[in-house]
Amino acid sequence: MLKRILGLGLALMLAVLSAAVLADETGVYNECNAYILNPPTLPEEPVTKHEFINVLMVGVDYGILTSGRGKEDIKNCHTDSVIMAAFDMTAGKVNLISIPRDTLTYVPGVHGVYKLNAAINCAPTFSEGIESVQNTVAWLLGGIRPDHYLVITPHLVEEIGDRIGGLDIDVEMTYGGHSGTPYQKGFQHLDGVGIMDYSRARRNATKNNNDIGRTSRQRTVLNTLYKKICDNTNLVFDILDVLVENYDRYFFSDLSEEDIRNLLSRTDQVATGNISDYVLDGDLGMAMKHFNANFFDQKKRQEVIREVYGVEVPRQQQNSRGYLNYLHKYGFTAVKAIRVGTRVIDWAQNAGFSGDALDKAVEEREKLIVSLSDLDDKLDKKITVRVEKHTNGIKQAVANLKKACGYPEKLNWSIVETDKWYMDPDINQYNDIDWN
Repeated sequence: MLKRILGLGLALMLAVLSAAVLADETGVYNECNAYILNPPTLPEEPVTKHEFINVLMVGVDYGILTSGRGKEDIKNCHTDSVIMAAFDMTAGKVNLISIPRDTLTYVPGVHGVYKLNAAINCAPTFSEGIESVQNTVAWLLGGIRPDHYLVITPHLVEEIGDRIGGLDIDVEMTYGGHSGTPYQKGFQHLDGVGIMDYSRARRNATKNNNDIGRTSRQRTVLNTLYKKICDNTNLVFDILDVLVENYDRYFFSDLSEEDIRNLLSRTDQVATGNISDYVLDGDLGMAMKHFNANFFDQKKRQEVIREVYGVEVPRQQQNSRGYLNYLHKYGFTAVKAIRVGTRVIDWAQNAGFSGDALDKAVEEREKLIVSLSDLDDKLDKKITVRVEKHTNGIKQAVANLKKACGYPEKLNWSIVETDKWYMDPDINQYNDIDWN
């Protein structure tokens, strides 16, 4: 019974601390490898030798809280903390995989480029947004899918922190918290607000003031809470009470009470204290003019997945910092040309127009699609030259087609709000996302 309590406590504790901060057009084009044109689909899930229960834990910046402001509309919230908890039922251990919220990614089924924290906004409803996050994480992990999800808000973390009597944490820096409270480096007793302040610290941090540093502090808090629960298993029931009181308000999950009991009966196989953590970091820096972003170290990504799940997954292409910067400078213009060209081509075909002008426009569009599909993180000069050549080619061909077929609208090749390329619906499907 004790091991079962600890197993459930671990699952719930992971959920709590994971939140410490908190119109598909694919049918238009031929198959190609350019995610910026064709949204990625989920790869086939790798077969693992061990049995896993994967729980995706997401922290959203929703709700009013003491330690700084949260968003009052849940439809506008972001996923400021994302952790996959892999319960290895065969080996009897837990592996935590943190994915920085600023990771630049593609979202399965959605055209465009997004930060991971905005994947939740790539859907019309909150529940569909959570599904979008699950699919995005599965794509980033080479097809490894979450079995369950737990979503929690900063307000709930504060409440739980106070309910369990706070935590004693070796604070790595002297800094001022979002709540306005000052903190000194060294061992501190943190209440609910203090736990949130430390877990959210990023721009206000005086050490490791980036997303990677923040995920490291979150895992410190996570492990401290885990040890406290191990020393006093009754805290599990305090946490359960808070979760039940806030279900579907500040706590969201696909797990019902019965599901939790079933999970309880399974997680008693996990050995107390047998926990490992990883972070999928990489090239962290400014990209696409304005966005501080994380790009996976692909070798490390493969190593982590291999170590945790015992499977090999392929390297991802077309999402490096260099590739995304190329898109911002040249590639998005090519995408815009394809979208505009397609509208004119479709109009001409629906109007029953035929002839050399239409054939030439279709030919130039296909050449540009192929060139974008061939382009990868290596940014081969021969291919980039082709992209630019065929971008100019389709513009000229479509201009000739417009004149020949009488297309009534003005051709606009410019990206809407150049400094905010993601606001252009021809570039990103969900163009009203707040990326901050």
